[in-house]
Amino acid sequence: MNISKKINHFHIHPILWAMIAIGIVTGSFLQLIAIFLIVLIHELGHYGMALYYRWRIRSVMLWPFGGVMETDEHHTRPLKEELAVSLAGPVQHLWLYGVIWMLGWMQWVSPSMVDLLFLYNTSILIFNLLPVWPLDGGHLLFLFLSHRFPFVKAQAYVIICSIVCIAFTVLISLLIFPFSLTIVLLACFLLWENRLEWKQRQYTFLRYLLKRHEDRNDSVHTLHAIHVPEDMPIHHIFHRFKRGTHHHIYVLFRNQSRKVIDEGECLYYYFTLKQSSASAKDVAEWSAM
Repeated sequence: MNISKKINHFHIHPILWAMIAIGIVTGSFLQLIAIFLIVLIHELGHYGMALYYRWRIRSVMLWPFGGVMETDEHHTRPLKEELAVSLAGPVQHLWLYGVIWMLGWMQWVSPSMVDLLFLYNTSILIFNLLPVWPLDGGHLLFLFLSHRFPFVKAQAYVIICSIVCIAFTVLISLLIFPFSLTIVLLACFLLWENRLEWKQRQYTFLRYLLKRHEDRNDSVHTLHAIHVPEDMPIHHIFHRFKRGTHHHIYVLFRNQSRKVIDEGECLYYYFTLKQSSASAKDVAEWSAM
């Protein structure tokens, strides 16, 4: 991948352009540049770690106090990789504290500017660690939940937690900083992102299943048995899948007998043979042939 393609991965969200325009009008352009640079360094941390693990990156969208990196790795990468990529952004703030202190110590910037940079760096770090999707904290929360609950439940739990956290944070922030346009814009943006994530959660889940079917390398650490009746639709079986777990499906027939099928057989039957309306019984009979 050449440099020009890497640069083309980065985009600026319209809200950030709007805030830059507001900064020019209000005379706070220098402060916005400082925020932009901190956000850019934060996202470069994610980007660099993703490149290190050879993730396929679609784009990096920069917006006030954070950004979103879209990839083609649909939640099937090993836990250590996803954890490293998620934490690579917040880690950048640690060495930035040292740089800011050095700038003040060498008197390259005024003491008031040093205090402001410390405030911006801390605010952006804390903001990104909130358990809100699609912030880093939201990704870390989803990573934790999706290894302990079925994928679809983890999706729902993260969105619910995000909305509650956004509402609580906005309430507290507005009590401290009344009539803050920035807080309102960020809250609207995050709520919109969660609304989109909720609407496309089934599509996200299907992409995850397809990726799991194609790669079959979901960093399996444990085996898990799923017991289902013979008439359960195959897509309902998938709703019980967890990450980091390989599943053996026990199909219980009406005559009290049972048949064990592997999750790979279910995924193959669903995606390759395109039997999306099949039942557990259909897969069990097919696998016995």
